[in-house]
Amino acid sequence: MKNITRFSLIVLVLCMTAGIWAWQSGLLFKRESPRRTFYMKPSADAKWPWEGATTKTVARGVQQTTKTTGDGTTLDLLDFDFGVNPKLRFEIFDQDEDDAKPLDNRVLWDKRGAVDVARKIDAEGKGKVIAAWNGAFFGYDKKANPMTAFHVSPVILRGEVFFNTAQHRWTFGVKNTPDGPVWKAIFKPSRPVMQQQFDYGAGSVQYLIQNGEPLDVEPFPKIGEAFKKQPVASTERDAGHIPYFDHMRTCRASIGWSRDNRHLYLLAVKEPDTEGSSSVALSFAVRGEEVPANNSLKGGWTVPDVQKFWQSKGVWGAINSDAGDIMQLAVTGKNGSFDFIPPRLGSDKMKMNVPAGAPSTKSGGAIMYFYIREIP
Repeated sequence: MKNITRFSLIVLVLCMTAGIWAWQSGLLFKRESPRRTFYMKPSADAKWPWEGATTKTVARGVQQTTKTTGDGTTLDLLDFDFGVNPKLRFEIFDQDEDDAKPLDNRVLWDKRGAVDVARKIDAEGKGKVIAAWNGAFFGYDKKANPMTAFHVSPVILRGEVFFNTAQHRWTFGVKNTPDGPVWKAIFKPSRPVMQQQFDYGAGSVQYLIQNGEPLDVEPFPKIGEAFKKQPVASTERDAGHIPYFDHMRTCRASIGWSRDNRHLYLLAVKEPDTEGSSSVALSFAVRGEEVPANNSLKGGWTVPDVQKFWQSKGVWGAINSDAGDIMQLAVTGKNGSFDFIPPRLGSDKMKMNVPAGAPSTKSGGAIMYFYIREIP
């Protein structure tokens, strides 16, 4: 009997030892990776107001609130009050209108940044540019020249529709009326509807908040779940899913507006690392694996983070546009300078001031730029 008891104890000890080894090895139970969990967690700063932020007046009716978060992300929110300053105008500068072969749906996207575009518009004498940032999504001609971009959806400039391309997701824009601007987003509008409803607009954007309510966004992928293949069919009930891009913690550029159309808001999120490192981290996180220690894992927001922010802000409408490594923002500064958030492809600086007459960052542009100017 004693021998049986002794044998049972030995077996029990061996089982416990094997169990401990299996647990430590992650074989018995799948332990949560701290870096993977960090990547999947919503940003704690995706809410309004931002604690510890600073606010300054940029121009009449324009305020900029800024914060640097604990993970190194810089957040900027510009509030354009068209009631205080009815001379503000939202417009679009399309590089394809102003290149060697205008309106051929081909443009070298990296040649001009937001500061260059703002200076060009200022030089035309039609009013001062208050802020300029990259606009809607575009495509790359990877076979011919990766620096050549093309429009993936029509663009409306001064009430005229350009490019007979496919309609992806939502078209966002403005209609100027005697009572002020009216902001809206329309699901895959026809050419006549675009021409009627917009003075300036661009397609392929994601619609995050509609009439004060969030539209459906794709949840974070489950472990081992494959990403959907692009393009993903969208409906009037969802924001318009973009696989991979939606769940990367990266730079974001997003626009919101108030119910009375008096306020237009620009949200700029700048991560301290690169879109590439964010992509690698996402791949490991979705596979359920530890994100490599040598991979930078600093800041940035997902599309659900952006939607969460706008919900807390209480906007009537909000869209998400192109960002990542090309995200940039130029805001008018003192003595003809621009406070500039440069694109990652052009500079590793988070923010910089570009004095009047000084060269600006050329690399890492966009096919179009949204901007706000103040007319004379």
